[in-house]
Amino acid sequence: MFAAHLLLALIFGGAYSFGAFFSQIQSNFAVGSFSVASVFSLTAFIYYVVGVFSGSLADRISTRWVVCSGIISLALGFFLASLASGSLQWFLLWFCSLVGLGVGLVYVPTVAAVQRWFIKHRSKASGIALAGTGVGTFVGPTAAGLLMQHFSWETTMQIFAATILVAGLLVAVLVRGNPQSLGLLPDGLDATSACAGQQAKPGGMRLAEAAATGRFWWYFGAIFFGSVGLFLALVHINPYARQFGMSATQANLLIGLIGVGNVGGRLFLGSIGDRIGARRLLIVLTFALMLLNLLWLGAHTFAALALFALCFGVANGGCISLYPSVTASWFGTANLGAILGALYISVGIAALIGGSVAGLLFDLYQNYTASILLGALCALLSVGFILIAGRQPHQSLAQTQLSR
Repeated sequence: MFAAHLLLALIFGGAYSFGAFFSQIQSNFAVGSFSVASVFSLTAFIYYVVGVFSGSLADRISTRWVVCSGIISLALGFFLASLASGSLQWFLLWFCSLVGLGVGLVYVPTVAAVQRWFIKHRSKASGIALAGTGVGTFVGPTAAGLLMQHFSWETTMQIFAATILVAGLLVAVLVRGNPQSLGLLPDGLDATSACAGQQAKPGGMRLAEAAATGRFWWYFGAIFFGSVGLFLALVHINPYARQFGMSATQANLLIGLIGVGNVGGRLFLGSIGDRIGARRLLIVLTFALMLLNLLWLGAHTFAALALFALCFGVANGGCISLYPSVTASWFGTANLGAILGALYISVGIAALIGGSVAGLLFDLYQNYTASILLGALCALLSVGFILIAGRQPHQSLAQTQLSR
């Protein structure tokens, strides 16, 4: 769990620092908001698509080796992108492909491993591990902003590359895909304990079986709609704040506050999910995201935006920590890497919508009203999809036919 927390902080600190680079990159390449936002959106889409294959690969071979490969790719992506300041096409190629591949190889295998280590306190453990994403969301953009006060954006990216490579590989060697590899069982039980027979092997559906259920696809849609607003905020809250005359430091701090809120939401809301039910809490938090988008619509001062960013981070962080827990409770943990990877394709699609379409809407209307309303609507749709998913039959169509 400790290694997972640090790894997620590192990879998402790098990925989400893109918001701090936004204005510098836009100025360097002399392009509109849509073009720059598309770099982040395409990167996010790639790393969630890669999650399908990395999760399945980690289910079959060493999680540690998959994660180490991802760290190397991520560092290389930052380094080569920093050398492509003269060509947007080369920058897009290196950053999108290698950063996207790197995050995808680390994220899903790491999250899936945490689910296998816990049963009784799975939501809490998932929250603590995934709080690393929130830490990274705060530290990454803040560090990038501070470094760019003294260095160029290219040099800042090179510093990020070196940090990711060294720190990431040191932490990755600690990763274990399941407790059985150390002679343990979930929740830290010894293999000789009375519960050993009950927990010796993780159970659950294969990806094909899960994908044959209506529940899988309704939940896929719920995660998609619930994720649109996150990427919209991460990419565009910085330029939104600058539009109202706020300084670059204040604008970068808003991204960081989303990260602070994420940490709080993941650390403290996960344990509540263990008590009242992960799905029930997920519904409440997703509805809160809809209300918070409406708050953003009327926030034109730094204080109001800071309040929005912090609360939005708490609610969103709680949702992200609960997605894997709900998945594990519905589909089991035996093939959780592959199932989570497939579900997280929805997050990649949401990244395209939340980042690129919001940039396009701004270019069309010269304000963010339509984009923010889109985020609110998507959160409301996510609530409906979660409710429908919970009412779906547990078995796949094939299992239902066999039982007859």
